[in-house]
Amino acid sequence: MYFEQINKNTWRCIADGPRHPVTGKRKQISRRGKTKTEAKKRVEEAIEKIKGSVDYSEKITYQEFMEEWLKLYRLKGNKETTVKHREYCLSLMGNHLGKLKIAELTSKQLQDTLNMLFDKGTAYYTLRGIKNALDMLFKYALETGLIESNPTTPLFVPKEKSKLVDEIKDETAKLYLEPWELKKFLELADAHRNVLYRTMIYVIAFTGMRPGEALALKLKDVDLKNKKIHITKTVYAKGSLRGDFELTPPKTKNAIRTIDIDDIVIEKIQYLLDYKEQKDWISSEYLFGDVDGIPPTIKILNQHIRRLGQKTGIEKQFRTYILRHTHISLLAEAGVDLQFIMGRVGHKNSKTTTQIYLHVTEGMRENAAQKMHTKFTELLSKNKEK
Repeated sequence: MYFEQINKNTWRCIADGPRHPVTGKRKQISRRGKTKTEAKKRVEEAIEKIKGSVDYSEKITYQEFMEEWLKLYRLKGNKETTVKHREYCLSLMGNHLGKLKIAELTSKQLQDTLNMLFDKGTAYYTLRGIKNALDMLFKYALETGLIESNPTTPLFVPKEKSKLVDEIKDETAKLYLEPWELKKFLELADAHRNVLYRTMIYVIAFTGMRPGEALALKLKDVDLKNKKIHITKTVYAKGSLRGDFELTPPKTKNAIRTIDIDDIVIEKIQYLLDYKEQKDWISSEYLFGDVDGIPPTIKILNQHIRRLGQKTGIEKQFRTYILRHTHISLLAEAGVDLQFIMGRVGHKNSKTTTQIYLHVTEGMRENAAQKMHTKFTELLSKNKEK
């Protein structure tokens, strides 16, 4: 172990780290500090972290190291959907940096790549996911002694300037259907020849559950007598083929919940169950099992919703989530408390849910103000007559 003074306020300590478990070679560990003592302490801490861990070659590329890290990340018991999300986010960076040595990547290279993805229109939440995944990836590189400092520390997520309130309102209005739009959509759904998709549309619109939660429902989860549905799982699609899925825990702990259901939903579900029995469909433990007892894919459900939406002539993006958002808007219009709505749709906090809630309730306040003005005007008119 030896020391060198970099400048007046910085010392570097260098020491031999543990031997590589295969080659037997030692790797020098270097750390900086404001004093000799601090630099020495950081080196000792780094060596302790490396002991027993995998020692990677300094020539390992971003792509190779990313693949190694993902294997370990999966082994920690993370949900497959989470692993796939991390992989997707890191791959977006890998498309541009994959062949470069990870030990030589700089903060500027990483930030420039983030900025480039932003310029190409990558969504803010995706960029934020990339930043989070990079933090974890390079933290592991630091812990294994591959790098001396974490280049992700100064990174930031680029985002657009705040928009005018009117623009935000217009965008929020596109997220859900107005009551008259929902009525028009459901009239077309009622005419849909496939009773399975017809029922799913009603269940999602009148419960606000996520499409994956709906498809994962089993008969035992539905209590028609007590008018309740127990949501404890979701569908994770391994591929695009029907039946190629597994059941996983919901998105968050708050997503595990029991919700009350309306008589309209009960009627639709009961009709589906009776229809299955009459048509002699294969017995299935899944509520939305088809003629072969297998739930459809979210992709196919989206296609049905999109086709019905096109027939309405309403210029909004029709997919499963517009029904979930519509449910939120209906509860807000009914005067239901925001926290109750959050609990019903399985959110602890959600920017989208809050955004829709405030948009709807603001419209209600405007209506109330107009009604008050009319009432006060009427009152003043009567006083003048007297």
